[in-house]
Amino acid sequence: MPLPAGVASHPALAFTTTALAEIMTACFEGYVVPQAINAEMFNARFRRETLDLRASRVFMEGERPVALVLVARRGWTARIAAMGIVPSQRAQGFGRAALGEVIDDLRGLGDRRLRLEVIDTNEPAIRLYRSLGFESRRRLIGYRRPADVGTPSAVADLIEVDPLSIARRAAEEGAADLPWFVAPETLAAAAAPARGLSLEGKAFAIVEPAPQPASLALRTLFVNRDARGRGCGRAMISALAAAHPGQDLLISANFPEELAPGFMLSMGFERTPISRFEMDLAA
Repeated sequence: MPLPAGVASHPALAFTTTALAEIMTACFEGYVVPQAINAEMFNARFRRETLDLRASRVFMEGERPVALVLVARRGWTARIAAMGIVPSQRAQGFGRAALGEVIDDLRGLGDRRLRLEVIDTNEPAIRLYRSLGFESRRRLIGYRRPADVGTPSAVADLIEVDPLSIARRAAEEGAADLPWFVAPETLAAAAAPARGLSLEGKAFAIVEPAPQPASLALRTLFVNRDARGRGCGRAMISALAAAHPGQDLLISANFPEELAPGFMLSMGFERTPISRFEMDLAA
C-alpha cells in the first residue's frame, strides 16, 4: 500500500534529537502508554538499544510530522523500537503503508529477521503486525517488588563492578535468546547512572534509577553457573532491597513469562499490569 498523497518519508537522521523527542511525544498521544519524553530521555533510552537513525523514518505531511518508526539493528536482525502515528492518521491504513516501507528498506539493507514488541491489549496494532506476516513468539511481563516486602536484613557487602563485565558473563553463561532489551548486547551499553553490583563474586545485578518515584529498576540478575542452586540469587535480591530501603524493585515488561516465575514470586515480586507480545518476521 502506498503512502497517502502528500505524505513523504525521511530518514530520522535528518532530525535533531530534540525534534525526534517532540515528534515521538506527538505520535504517541492517547496511546496505551503515552511517551512524553525530551531529548535527554530519548538519547538515554535508545542509545543502548542500538538505534539506527538511517533506517528509522519520520513521515511528514508537508511540514507536519504524522508518524515515526524507530529501528534498532544488530547483525542481520532489526527491531522496531517504537512506532507511533498522530491521532488524526490512525485507523486509516497509514500504519501498514509506513511500516511496509520500513520493512522493504530493511530487506534492501540485508536484514534477515525483524522483531518487535507490542502491548498485548493493543488489538489494532497486533492485527496490523499479523497482516504484515509477524508471528507471536512469547509473552513478556514485568515485575514489581514492593519496598515493604519481607523483613529488612543487614546490608550485605555489595561491590560495585563494571556493568560491561556483567554483560560479558551473561553472554557466556546466561540464558540464550533473551528479548532485545535484556539481551547481553543491550546490557553491554549500560553506563552511569546504571550501576553494576556483585555479591561475593557469585551473583551480579545491574540497576538504575527508575522513572517512577521511590523505585529502582533491576535490569538484570545473574548468578555464576557454578554457584547456582545455592541461594545466591535470593541473597542478591535481599541485599539490593536492604541497600535501597524504601524503594520498590522494578523489572520492565521485557522479561519472558516462562523464565523463573517461581523464583520471582517466592522473592515477593508481583506481576505488573502491562504485558507484551514479542513478535517476529522472517525477512
